[in-house]
This record gives sequence, C-alpha cells and structure tokens, in this order.
Amino acid sequence: MMKPMVIAPMLMSALLAGQAPAPGPRSASMDDVVTEVRALRAEMKQSAQASLRAQLLVARLQVEEQRIAGLARQLSETEQQIRGLESARNPWLEQMLTELDKNPPKPGEVDMMAGVRAQFEKIQNGDPVLNERRDSLSRQLADEQARWMAFNAQLEALEKAIR
Repeated sequence: MMKPMVIAPMLMSALLAGQAPAPGPRSASMDDVVTEVRALRAEMKQSAQASLRAQLLVARLQVEEQRIAGLARQLSETEQQIRGLESARNPWLEQMLTELDKNPPKPGEVDMMAGVRAQFEKIQNGDPVLNERRDSLSRQLADEQARWMAFNAQLEALEKAIR
C-alpha cells in the first residue's frame, strides 16, 4: 500500500504542473496590448492637437475676414468721398481760382474769400488727408489679406497632414 501513497503525490504534482499557464506567451501578448494602447493614446493626442490647431486657425481666419471686410468698407467710403470731390470739379473751377488770385486782399484787410479759395483748392487738388487715408487703408488691406492667406495656407497644410 505504500506504493500508491507515493504515487499519488507525484501524480498530483504532475497534474498541477501541467495546469500552470506558461508565462512566456502571455507576457508577450500583454506587451503587445500595452504597446498598442500606447500607440492609440499617441494617435488620439495627435488628433486632439490637430483638431485644436484647426479650430484656432479657423477662428483666426474669421477674425481676419472681419478685419478685411471692415478695411474694405472704409476704403470704399474713402474712395467714394474722393470721387465726390472729383465730380465737383468743373472746367470753370480753375478759372475761378485764377480770378480770385487776381484781386488779393490789401494788407490789413480780412480775406473774405479765403474759405472759398481753400474749398476750391481742395476740390481742384483733391483732399490730401483723404488721399493719405486711401493709401494707408490700401496698405492695411494688403497686409491683412497676406495674413489671411498665410493662415489659410497653414489650415490647408494641416488638412493635408490629416488625410
């Protein structure tokens, strides 16, 4: 009877040893899962950053479009004022200025026609303030359009990167 008692513990240890999982394959598959999860996290982070960057660029584009619209409106109004002055010109205006200059006021007299003369000269020569304003607005508009194009190019590059 002793023989079965010695065999029983040997059988039990053999059965238990056979049921124990092999640590090698599971560790390798767990490492693969961890690596995949890390890769997914990195992709999600990159996607979130790209989304945030795209939202910022779109917001900047909208601000630029508003600036451009405002500058274009101001430029249009200024050009309309300049055209109004130009349309007030007539062929007799220069003749009127010449006639006014023929009879300058005597020293000590008040020049009653100074305001009229200044107005005629403004009409004839154009308003230098309006001309400067038009030039300044044109430069600002060109700068804002260039900035808009730069933001748009960044947005297009981001779009290409996402594809």
